Amino acid sequence: MPLVSLKAADSPRLNGVDREHVEVLAQGDIEPILVHRETLRVVDGMHRLQAAGLRGEETISVRYLDGPADEVFLHSVAANVSHGLPLTLADRRAAARRILGSHPDLSDRAIARVTRLSPKTVSAVRRVSTGEVPQSNARVGADGRSRPLDAARRREAARAFLVEHPDATLNEAATSAGISVSTACEVRQRMRRDKGNSASRPSAARETRDRGPAGGEGRAAGSRCAGPGRPRRTAALAKDPSLRLTESGRALLRWLNERAPDLEVGRQLMAAVPPHCTVIVADLANFYAREWQRFADALDRTDTDTDTDTDTDTDTGEE
Repeated sequence: MPLVSLKAADSPRLNGVDREHVEVLAQGDIEPILVHRETLRVVDGMHRLQAAGLRGEETISVRYLDGPADEVFLHSVAANVSHGLPLTLADRRAAARRILGSHPDLSDRAIARVTRLSPKTVSAVRRVSTGEVPQSNARVGADGRSRPLDAARRREAARAFLVEHPDATLNEAATSAGISVSTACEVRQRMRRDKGNSASRPSAARETRDRGPAGGEGRAAGSRCAGPGRPRRTAALAKDPSLRLTESGRALLRWLNERAPDLEVGRQLMAAVPPHCTVIVADLANFYAREWQRFADALDRTDTDTDTDTDTDTDTGEE
């Protein structure tokens, strides 16, 4: 491109162009410079541009940078700290202060990666520049993801939403609290673990029902399915004549036995789930879990109704 068509760089160098470095570059081959395509502003290569002019050349080879104009300075800093005449510590600290002013949502670690400063140094610059730097409620990390500063409060809001709307999707929970879908998934999983821990101890109502009205052994204690663990329960079912000696009963036993290995297989397959698929798999697992819970609730209601009918018949007989 013609030298006269290019705009000077928005350089991060506090002292501008180093004349001695220009003269050194003019002695050898001049590599292409980096130019922002939309504005034709030099992003990286002002010393090479001046060296070409010093040699009397009218054009220079360029490479184009595409992207928003407000990110040109970021690219300029990143390019100048990686090669060529090194930026001084003062240059890099000044660049960090300026980036904080134009991109306050960038995290300390992301700015440190651009300026080659430590995150602690960037944090110190942010604290000193509190009055000058616009405040943001989120930080964009080095991975490009935006994370809210009030993450704990937003997680609690997602938890409250899921308590009020247990059948809501992860997308709905994430939108309501202003968090990512993956964070909403973590909140739901934690809620499920907490619920499982609290459910590991029988409630007072369940204990009363199991003991019976007079404190004796109730339905659960006298059931053939009683006993710790799944194997003993399935074995008790397999001995029940009403299941073992009927076609429909045997089909039920086969179906229950086929489901049991799925739990262990599922645990083994968890390691094979790619990170970007975890949310979808979790949603499916939640759907299946809800269907199983409806199935169990329906059985509980049926059993309760049966107990009530039996008590009524007995009372009628005594009358």
